[in-house]
Amino acid sequence: MKNSLVCSNCQTENPFYGLICTNCKSYLRERINNIDFWNIIARLIDSPVSAFRKIIQSEHKNFITFLVFFISLKLFIDCRFIFLAINKNEGNWNNVLFGFLIVLSLFIILIYIFGFLLKSVDSVFHLKTRTRDNASILIYSFVPNIFALFILFPFELIIFGGTVFSNNPSPFILKSTVAYTFTLLEGLCILWAIILNIIAMYAQSKNIGYSITTGLTFNALTWVMIYLLSSLLFL
Repeated sequence: MKNSLVCSNCQTENPFYGLICTNCKSYLRERINNIDFWNIIARLIDSPVSAFRKIIQSEHKNFITFLVFFISLKLFIDCRFIFLAINKNEGNWNNVLFGFLIVLSLFIILIYIFGFLLKSVDSVFHLKTRTRDNASILIYSFVPNIFALFILFPFELIIFGGTVFSNNPSPFILKSTVAYTFTLLEGLCILWAIILNIIAMYAQSKNIGYSITTGLTFNALTWVMIYLLSSLLFL
């Protein structure tokens, strides 16, 4: 399994993220200094493989802090939703900041540990990748969660108010059709993020089986973590 750039001057294979040929020092591709955020967001919708390749080849992985913050915020909100779905009581809702910081910290740790492990596993398959590239494309694959945070969640608050975080009464009792519709839309955003994650792995490896395996593994780890945190943070 290889995903390399072949130098047009000397035909030497170089790592996919390479800019200058390791043999003859010729330029392999156009230099990309920074990520054009809105261009990448548009590409994630209509040409995700191209978007992830731009992210990999960009020298500066800008907007990562911004993305991680808001992705973690959405995951924290999802923790609360999961808690309410599996518990009849309201639970503890007092340590919001502490809970968010826990989710943020663990999400960052998971991203970079998995990115490092990917680099190690990739080397076994003769695929050269970098931890920061792996982490960056994993983070950008969660963009649908940010869409859910800034588009779906405000409407949920407008329609249900404070009861969106309550079982007394539950939004599914107050307005069941609307509540199930939002649940479906939230689920579709999660599914979209999983698909983007698999595509991100494909942009690195060009191997469908490997991409599905690693993408699903990472998402399983993420949502197991969120499920466990949902019980711990609101007891």
